[in-house]
Amino acid sequence: MKSLNYVVHGAGGIGCVIASRLANAGRKVQLVARGAHLEALRSHGLKVTQNTEGRWRLPASATAHDLDLDDRTVVLLAMKTDDTFAAVRHHSLLYQELPIVCFQNGVSNEEWLSKEGYRTYGCTVMVGAEIVEPGTVRHSGGRLLEIGCWPTGNDPICRELVSDLIAGGMKAAVDDRVIDGKWGKLVRNLANAYLALVNLSVQEVSCNPGDRQFISDVNEEAADVLDAANISARTIGKRNLRQQVARLREPGVWPPNPPVTPSTRSYPSTWQDLAFQRGQVEVDHFNGAIVRLGEMYGIPTPLNRVLRDLCVAAARNRTKPGSETVESLRAAAS
Repeated sequence: MKSLNYVVHGAGGIGCVIASRLANAGRKVQLVARGAHLEALRSHGLKVTQNTEGRWRLPASATAHDLDLDDRTVVLLAMKTDDTFAAVRHHSLLYQELPIVCFQNGVSNEEWLSKEGYRTYGCTVMVGAEIVEPGTVRHSGGRLLEIGCWPTGNDPICRELVSDLIAGGMKAAVDDRVIDGKWGKLVRNLANAYLALVNLSVQEVSCNPGDRQFISDVNEEAADVLDAANISARTIGKRNLRQQVARLREPGVWPPNPPVTPSTRSYPSTWQDLAFQRGQVEVDHFNGAIVRLGEMYGIPTPLNRVLRDLCVAAARNRTKPGSETVESLRAAAS
């Protein structure tokens, strides 16, 4: 049977890492991107550095209507959630019968696609990446990708995509309950707004006990809400969510391990959105999801609400990272 081929729609940081790895596996890969990044991809090709190294010449366009799709094409969505809905609607006739895999955070993308009748798959993404300049992406860390049918199960598409990713050097696996992994990653992403507002890197957020205490309180709100909603959130590692909350509350300063250098320091996409003054963030699909569930089940979520509201306001006002402190956030939530 003919191999799968891939359209990476939303070829930013994460999308370009995935594209480069699939291209390394010998698969046909095409990109949908925009702006200066698209122009650089067309002119000079894709360059990826650090944890993935190389340069690739891949077809790229502002729309998949210009690309070469067939009945073995799989669409990999890697844009921000708020961009998903218009992008898929614009390609509805093209994508209606094709498998669509969400290489995105949160669960809003899969929930909407499934409701709209698309062939929907989820992927829990544990990969860090950023566009450092148009056409150049830094793969800052992580190779784990867990893929399954939405909300549960697997099929030949999942298995072949996972095989291709493994051939490209990623740590990929089929996940029969990808919904649990996606909710677990959503909880992990609740801290993104905090890192953006107080200006902390991923490597340094757990060093100070005050930062850890705030994040543990945010996660405890989520644990209470998910328990009430009977939602399972599968976490990475040996600890469940309640155990992770307890671990974060242990005293003392935790030095970063390994030590952080300018080349290894990384920031979540929410921090990048504020730093580059992009005007919007997707925290309403992370912290906002917890707030809405809390409202539904009568459980207070003041810290998640403050993180959502202040981060959305910072993005709208083009406020760069560092506008808040742990003290100002707690005061705003009280």
